Amino acid sequence: MIGPMQLLCSTGTFSRFPDLTDYRSILTYGPELEVDGFELMFYPDWTPEIEHIAVGLSKSGLHFPTLHAEKGIGPALVSSLPEEREQGWQWLQASCQLGSLLGSHLLIFHLWGLPGSDERIEQNLQHLEDCITLTEEFGLELAVETIPCRRADPLSNVRRAIDQDRRSQVALDIEFLAMHNQLQTALETDWLWQQNRVRHIHIKDYDGGIYSSDNYRSYLHPGEGRINFTQFFEALRQRNFTGNISIESSVVNRDGTRDIHRLMKGLTMLRQFVHNA
Repeated sequence: MIGPMQLLCSTGTFSRFPDLTDYRSILTYGPELEVDGFELMFYPDWTPEIEHIAVGLSKSGLHFPTLHAEKGIGPALVSSLPEEREQGWQWLQASCQLGSLLGSHLLIFHLWGLPGSDERIEQNLQHLEDCITLTEEFGLELAVETIPCRRADPLSNVRRAIDQDRRSQVALDIEFLAMHNQLQTALETDWLWQQNRVRHIHIKDYDGGIYSSDNYRSYLHPGEGRINFTQFFEALRQRNFTGNISIESSVVNRDGTRDIHRLMKGLTMLRQFVHNA
């Protein structure tokens, strides 16, 4: 990879499954945000409308260098039910198709996921080669994300993915790495950064938990938690990282309203770090 870091905004910051998935919210909020592009969050109810959504987003003039595949693909592919496995492949193909139509070049992929997390990681790994091959047929690269684990840990599972298929790229989620006490380890792990494998970094802050006292998923924006972003970006500079920095902290309130000002504040902070890199 050649060039500076790109500052992206995940469209998942202002959308939510299953009740706020209308792609037209991107047309509403996207033009207000000062970013280099967007990480498009794919939702399962988009599957029959890929071409229609692609036309609508293409007309916006917005840039979508990265697409986040449907999060349920990995678990679906290892399901005991044939119809769920078929659904997983349909979601992957639809995600890749939309990315291809929009000119995306990177697909963020959950190799494992809920409800079983990485309990069946060996089976997930058996499907990785076919997932990467399908992704490449649409002109994209697949990046395995460091999401939460129950059996092992994110970095160990990513290492296994690379060993399984050397075409595997990596997407780091710093909140989840911090949750597993692996953020500093990731920055210091040489094999992770070889051959520019880290292509994408999800930005969310962390303060020791991801749920509120009443068990509601909470998201912290840069500067609201414990992560030292000055040190983090200095480490990225030392690693000569030139991939995507993508804010992923949701601004959707429980009642469905969006706090776009909070999103802009987080982007302003990140923009300073990215441009000084």
